[in-house]
Amino acid sequence: MPYRSLTSDIGVRFSEANTLLNMIKANENSVIPPATEQIEHKILKGLFYISLYACIEYTFNQLTIQTLTLIKEKSVPYNHFDTKFLTIALSSNLQSVRDCNSKSFLEKASDMFYLTESTSVANFDETFINKYLQNVWGKSFNQLTKTFGISNFPITPREITIFNEIVDNRNIVGHGRDLAQTIGSSPKYTDLKSKYDTVFDTINRYISHYESYYTNKEYIKTSSRTSY
Repeated sequence: MPYRSLTSDIGVRFSEANTLLNMIKANENSVIPPATEQIEHKILKGLFYISLYACIEYTFNQLTIQTLTLIKEKSVPYNHFDTKFLTIALSSNLQSVRDCNSKSFLEKASDMFYLTESTSVANFDETFINKYLQNVWGKSFNQLTKTFGISNFPITPREITIFNEIVDNRNIVGHGRDLAQTIGSSPKYTDLKSKYDTVFDTINRYISHYESYYTNKEYIKTSSRTSY
């Protein structure tokens, strides 16, 4: 199970968020009408969005690094990679073409396409995708699978909406656009627990989606897979 350690590390992050969620539940149960909810309780619920979002971003960052590290360890030559994986395999060349001046553009562009037929072992930076990962929205799941050349990840409109809400609220609190107590004034424990469960389930399915991709060697041309 090449992703077992990663799943365990991500589980630790979710465990921390779940501890916060249990505190929110205890706080809510301690309020006996007609008493009103204390400000500290609202602040904690606002900060919960930051904790839960941290689990999401950590998963995306580590999942990309782990997958690319495993693939790189296979020592696959450029000409064995499936065409859809070349976005990653040729990433440094793409950046070179992007940054070059007009005098060297044609040569660098030609070099890049010739490289797709090369028998040299591919060399790419396992962390380069993370430079482009910032806020992880609902749409980010299949933007990332497209970069890898992975089949679409099944995510529902409801799940997308929940991820977008978490990012929005995290940004509002984290960037100081509003008070944590304001964001935490509306949701109840059951609302936050539902969001937590949805995120946890979706993230675990997403990891399995990548594990299947790696195990089935979908990043390699069908005709070359038996060599690996």
